[in-house]
Amino acid sequence: MYRFRTQSNKLTSPRLLAGVIAAFVASNCLAADNYFELPLEQLLEMRVVSLSKKDQAIAQAPAAIYVVTSEDIQRSGVTTIPDALRMVPGVQVARADSNSWAISIRGFNSTLANKLLVLMDGRSIYNPVFGGVLWEAHELMLEDIERIEVIRGPGGTIWGANAVNGVINIITKHSRDTQGTLASTLYGNEEHGTFSVRQGGQLQNNGSYRVYAKLFQRDASHKPGGGNTFDEWDGWRTGFRTDWGDRFTLQGDAYRTDAQQKRVDYSLAAPFMPVKEQSIRYEGAHLLGRWAETRADHAHFSLQAYIDWAKRDEPFNFIDDRTTIDLDAQYNFAALGSHEFIFGGGLRLLSDDKQGNRNVEFAPQKRRDEVYSFFVQDKITLKPDSLFVTLGSKFEHNNFSGYETQPNIRLQWQPNAQQMFWSAISRAVRTPTAIEEDLTSTLATGAGARIAFEPNDNFQPEELIAYELGYRQQINSRLSIDLSSFYNDYQNLMTTSVQTPRVVINNIDPPHVFIPIQFTNNMQGTTRGIEMASQWSATDALTITLTYSYLDLKLDALEAAQKTAELLYPRHQAGLAIFYNLGKQWTLDTSATYVDQLVTTDSYIRWTVNLGKQLGKNLRFNLTGENLGDPQHPEFGSASDINAGEIERSIFAKLTWQF
Repeated sequence: MYRFRTQSNKLTSPRLLAGVIAAFVASNCLAADNYFELPLEQLLEMRVVSLSKKDQAIAQAPAAIYVVTSEDIQRSGVTTIPDALRMVPGVQVARADSNSWAISIRGFNSTLANKLLVLMDGRSIYNPVFGGVLWEAHELMLEDIERIEVIRGPGGTIWGANAVNGVINIITKHSRDTQGTLASTLYGNEEHGTFSVRQGGQLQNNGSYRVYAKLFQRDASHKPGGGNTFDEWDGWRTGFRTDWGDRFTLQGDAYRTDAQQKRVDYSLAAPFMPVKEQSIRYEGAHLLGRWAETRADHAHFSLQAYIDWAKRDEPFNFIDDRTTIDLDAQYNFAALGSHEFIFGGGLRLLSDDKQGNRNVEFAPQKRRDEVYSFFVQDKITLKPDSLFVTLGSKFEHNNFSGYETQPNIRLQWQPNAQQMFWSAISRAVRTPTAIEEDLTSTLATGAGARIAFEPNDNFQPEELIAYELGYRQQINSRLSIDLSSFYNDYQNLMTTSVQTPRVVINNIDPPHVFIPIQFTNNMQGTTRGIEMASQWSATDALTITLTYSYLDLKLDALEAAQKTAELLYPRHQAGLAIFYNLGKQWTLDTSATYVDQLVTTDSYIRWTVNLGKQLGKNLRFNLTGENLGDPQHPEFGSASDINAGEIERSIFAKLTWQF
């Protein structure tokens, strides 16, 4: 419903810098070496932290969890985090146009999917005003990402509200793993110049650091019927990270992104609803500190604090200027007999100023909100090395819906070191936002009439009871399989309802009939599905990954039009990725993803090929083609939308210099 994108000032510097760095690195080629020295990790050997906020192997994680590694990102040839998430079963990634994505897990997809919590190094980037993630504002340097952990299913017991259908945690590398200099440049027909540079070094007392900067510019998407959609985007991001061993981390980032968009400028005077071009600017900065201490008896304490400032400035709409201060503490007790206790608490302070106009207004314009939370979890060993049950709950208070409790119970059985069966029952909630409770926003105008959203102070949290069952096995040293199934029962789902019209007479607008629409909770529904991932290291040089997911979504709404959400998620998705080392210098990597049809788009196959060549000890060249199956195709939204875009075939070259 809400699409927030922008016009951009043309950024010519990435093109110039791309040419400069290309010439520079070409003159510094050294002896040949293999860029990918390490084999792909087996699925069950990977370490994750997002499930219980503690380090554990996937083999010990009783949940539907998948990890996209740093090598997966580099070898797949992706240029954005959303495209990297296409590798994960059960995640729908649909690019609506050049600068916006619809990303969700297990249904209910939109350009602002409000049932998915996204974190960067444990810092939430979920937007509490809109409800969802503005992906176009988070262009990280991909070379700095260690892994992306994706939990499919509720994560509210640990992470709190809005982790309804899943949690995505983007984890960056420790600064000791990014020593030296790295520079990369990328250019193609759609990628109009990306330049990244990073410098890492040592500090006293076992300390290390890195600083980085990234510039990028991307072309517009294809307009249905011909021409370009008005959706180019560009921006920059810079930041640093310092670590002293594994005890203390301090990191920070600053960014600015400009993206193009068309938007209706509503008026009660003719021509009533003219379409205008505009520029949306995203800018922000954050600073995060984390301290961790592990005692000799393996008890562990951690404390994390961050301050985050974000601003979104959109003409013909409103300015959202928000500051977040967050404090989170956790203590993992040493094992007490058969019990492993974890408890923690947090405080989040949000200060928000939403400056509207004649078409968009928030009341109140300024808010000060607090979120208090506490969680406790106990993993109980019922049979040593074999049978475990985990009990836990999150207790949280927010200013929109008051107190919320999000419990879960998880059972895991490991008949041997290579297999695990698990099951879970969880409750999760999606709390109301300022959009539902404070917003007045025009949807249409005409001669003497206006249709608009108006606030609903009685909007209730959306609720989920989830039932999950899974199986994971390392069949042999080269082959693993991961299966999961789920049944989700939703209550109080969001709908929109027309209220009683009324006549408005004031000193600002001409007299008119006002037709109000409110966000309401007149829908319930269920989803059920299965997800599968298998990885096979056929040889030391060849690795194949296969994924598949199926989803069936049924909704029961008082208003039949609300059920369109059933049609905005593909029933079937399948993926195949092949990573192949052609000797010591060459790599050939390819992936294909099948996405079933939606109500507004046909099914499609997204095919990518990434060819790499080690030109010297420090220099690597990659030639990548994306969406090779057709010249362009739509992935989300209707062709009649004013910002409708089709995703085009993309060919680009990349040089990476590291020493």
